[in-house]
Amino acid sequence: MTVTTIDKTFYVETGNRLSNISYLKLFNILKDADGTKYLNIWRSFILNEDVTDDTVFYNTYEVGNEDWWDNISYIHYETSGFWWAVAMMNDVVNPFEELEPGTNIKILRGEYLYQLIKEMEAIQEL
Repeated sequence: MTVTTIDKTFYVETGNRLSNISYLKLFNILKDADGTKYLNIWRSFILNEDVTDDTVFYNTYEVGNEDWWDNISYIHYETSGFWWAVAMMNDVVNPFEELEPGTNIKILRGEYLYQLIKEMEAIQEL
């Protein structure tokens, strides 16, 4: 199947404006052979081991009984929207699996979060 990347902005292509903080900007608009347009939301980004192994970049958090990725994000970033960054920091393949209470997970420090997003945006342009 032939897939091409559309070089137009989301607004030009769809007529819909994204907010400045929308993470849809991290994904290229793709078009398949029959003209169907879509976003590859399953695109993989992998954090450098220098970040995931160095305690300068993260804090640890012990998972509680009722914790889920979105509420852990809210606790640490004051928004549930960065749940994916918490999962990515912990090399999670399937974020739909339950978290094990008592497990210590890594939380990317907030001061590095926007750098991560900037780098993901740069990667998506490659």
